[in-house]
Amino acid sequence: MDTSTPPVSLEHVRDALAPFGPPVMVCNKSHSGSRLLAALLAEGGVFMGAHRNESEDSLDVLELVEHLVGRHYPDYAPLWTDGSDARETARVALECFRRHLEGCGPRGGRPWCWKLCESGYALPLFARLFPGLRVIHLIRDGRDVAFCDHRGPDNAFWRKVHFDTDRIAAWRGMRLDGPAYRRRAHLYNAAHWSNAVRVARAYGAMLGERYLEVRYEDLCRDFAATAARVLAFAGATDAAGAIARVAPRVSAASIGKHRLEPARKVREAVAIAKRELLAFGYLERDPERPRASLLYSSLADRLADPVDRGVLFSSWRRRLRRS
Repeated sequence: MDTSTPPVSLEHVRDALAPFGPPVMVCNKSHSGSRLLAALLAEGGVFMGAHRNESEDSLDVLELVEHLVGRHYPDYAPLWTDGSDARETARVALECFRRHLEGCGPRGGRPWCWKLCESGYALPLFARLFPGLRVIHLIRDGRDVAFCDHRGPDNAFWRKVHFDTDRIAAWRGMRLDGPAYRRRAHLYNAAHWSNAVRVARAYGAMLGERYLEVRYEDLCRDFAATAARVLAFAGATDAAGAIARVAPRVSAASIGKHRLEPARKVREAVAIAKRELLAFGYLERDPERPRASLLYSSLADRLADPVDRGVLFSSWRRRLRRS
């Protein structure tokens, strides 16, 4: 990769990375089982990056995502029009991918990938840099994820990841710091899961057939078939061998772990994540019902509405005249 000339635009970075071919990106809410998915891809011959942590996240791409989320998400419009912003982002992107791709040959070599949970928030930039980018979005039941503690919204980056803004100072009357998170982690985790899956699906769907949703539950319960689909999508070179080598590590024991938690806490998490749980099919029906009180009754709503109130009064007058 030619890094001798400082990048002047995002297009410069796109052209510099083009010889490596289009990558695969894995995104997910943390604690969704992506370590298993990363192991599968690596066993299938996919280059996962030169510098990774114990969860197989790319440390190099993390630096770029932190830059993008901190400076731009959720409004990427200025990045396409502000020359200084674009040049700074181009510089960071080229350096991060130079490090990530150490040891990976150019086109014709191994397919390449990165896994980073929060990559979904930076997908507009990645799609710009890699016209053929493919995205694997790993999704796990938000009720289970709510009881897998991770990181609260205790700084600007994590506030954006949770709530789309770093200007938020409190949420539902609760502080945004470590002690508040640890005391009610399931509430913050539910909000984080809802935002993460919604954002990744919204951005990813724009890629059409280059976006693949994979359920953690399917990966565990029907491993061979799901793994084959993932490896074919990623262009893995040793799908059969990868499936055979990774299969012994697969367990469905943690599916449904929320059932071991207090029912009150589960209801609280579901109340926060309800829209996405329904949209992603983890709830078959809405568990919430309208409040059983006169103030929230259908009659009270109709009396408060000018149009319905007029219809009601007209109906009552007609009934009085007939009587």
